[in-house]
Amino acid sequence: MAVAARTKDTVALAPAQVLRVYGMRRSGNHALIDWMLRNAPGGNGLFLNNCRPGRDPVQSSRGISVFQGGAEASVDGLKAKLAAAGPAPFTVVSYEDHMPDPKRQPLFAAAETCVIIYRSFLHWSASLLRKIQGNPGYGPLERARVMMNAMRTYQTMLDRVQDRDVVPLLYDDWMANEDYRAERLEKVGLPGRDLSRGKVQRYGGGSSFQDKKTDVTQLATDRRSAQMADDLEYQLLLWTAARDLGFMERLADTFPQDAERLSRLLDTASAKVSLP
Repeated sequence: MAVAARTKDTVALAPAQVLRVYGMRRSGNHALIDWMLRNAPGGNGLFLNNCRPGRDPVQSSRGISVFQGGAEASVDGLKAKLAAAGPAPFTVVSYEDHMPDPKRQPLFAAAETCVIIYRSFLHWSASLLRKIQGNPGYGPLERARVMMNAMRTYQTMLDRVQDRDVVPLLYDDWMANEDYRAERLEKVGLPGRDLSRGKVQRYGGGSSFQDKKTDVTQLATDRRSAQMADDLEYQLLLWTAARDLGFMERLADTFPQDAERLSRLLDTASAKVSLP
């Protein structure tokens, strides 16, 4: 059985309830995590951001935040944050660009729910590619490597969201439908106190397309594939995905409309290169 994590400051963390959240970059992870924490029991919670699988989540976290009264509190220092969270806090532990191992061991002694945050393929791939195109250190070859590696993890995700040991949270539906937000909160065992979408989060750098927007109602998240439609790198990425039968079979199970559009692309698009 898992025991309380003990930090270098000799403060034990023994949560009362744990959400273990997995998601790929540009899938709305931080928007949904903020929403879960705003609905924490009693409004109080602890967030361990971007932890390393197989490691102590407190020690491997890229950042720790405390929520009090449904909002993030300004608390400095690890020991002070753990103290402010209380003796048995509701805790969200997040992992980015990883999917849960079916044989994973519990992190703590508390009840634990495994969550996967995901996004439709066409919008997710458009958003990730646009984000890394903004990195001046990445040329076309490096961008292609990042995207292919990410697509392998995305394919694993398509399998895992079908499994009964996880609660899937689809970002597209979360953005569009308040009833979906209420139903998913109940699924993860949280009170539906706040069904709003909150604010654009500081984690993750905000939108890949609208980096100056702070009002979530102004985000056109359902337009990302259209906004990248004329981008050659995006076109090549989709053409490659459409030619992978295994990927397409999995995509059709979860996002049949995306799979249908890619199938039509394969039927109509051609790639011809003639070396001089």
